[in-house]
Parts: sequence; structure tokens; C-alpha cells
Amino acid sequence: GLPEEEVEAAAQLDVSFATLYSSLLSALARADPLPDGRSLAEPPSPLPFVGLPLPQPHPAASLAAEQRTAASAKEVYRLGAAHAARAKGFLVLDGFVTDHCAILNLETSLLAGLLPFEAHPGRKMAIHKRRADLLAVPLAQLNEDAYVQLYRQALRQGKAYSQLQV
Repeated sequence: GLPEEEVEAAAQLDVSFATLYSSLLSALARADPLPDGRSLAEPPSPLPFVGLPLPQPHPAASLAAEQRTAASAKEVYRLGAAHAARAKGFLVLDGFVTDHCAILNLETSLLAGLLPFEAHPGRKMAIHKRRADLLAVPLAQLNEDAYVQLYRQALRQGKAYSQLQV
């Protein structure tokens, strides 16, 4: 196989892709323009890298307003979740505590991005529960004194559980 450094670099790249999809999911829900002022429906300006065989962007990256549906959001979620899961395969809790917890937080953000597209209250509750359950795993296994900052970040879990009451 690959050297460990290359596998870790690939895992970090997966984290970056999952972060990108999480941002896209949030933008879909808000219908915000992109940082350069374009809407998601407008194609990006041509890249100056004419000679590079760059892949075409995923169709979800250019969704028009009328295409911002639950099905589109679920596709973006699936893409982000796949990258996060692959990253967690290497960045395991036992050895990469901070990175692993960051990925769990990213997964909760991806799940939260589905909420604006979900109309059924039971499914919304299931998403909130899944978010809370994701964050409960490291809390049960980590030393609170050694990982104070991670415990503070885990306040998201309390927020996810409090949303179960809504």
C-alpha cells in the first residue's frame, strides 16, 4: 500500500471535500450567492489551466434555484458523508483524536444541512438524534481533563438533543 504519510494526506483531502460539500449544502438551503457574487446556477469562469485534464464539476455544484430540492440536498449530503467516512477510516479516534472529532462535527453539519429540506417531523427528529449520537461516541471514550476543548465543542451535542424537543 501507500506510505502512511500519503494515506493521511488523502484522508485530509477527503476532509476538505466533505467541508466543501457541507458548505454547498448550507448555500443550497440559504440560496446565497457564492463569494464571488455568482449564484449557484451560474457556471464558474473558465480556469486558466487550459492544459490540465481537470474533471468536470459534479452536477450538484451548479444547481439552479428550481433544482434545490430535497433530492438534490440528499445527493450533496451523500457525497460529503462518503468523504467524511473515508477520512474517518484512517483518522481514527485512537491516534487522531482532534481530527476524528473534527470529522464528527463535520458530519453533524452535513446532517444539519439536510434539515431545511426535510418536511416530515419524524425524519427531522431522526436527523437530530443521529447528530447527537455521532458526538456521544467520543465523549464516552475520552478523558475530560485531557480533552477540555473537545468537551467544550461537544456542547453541540446538547444543542442537537435540545432540538429533539422541538
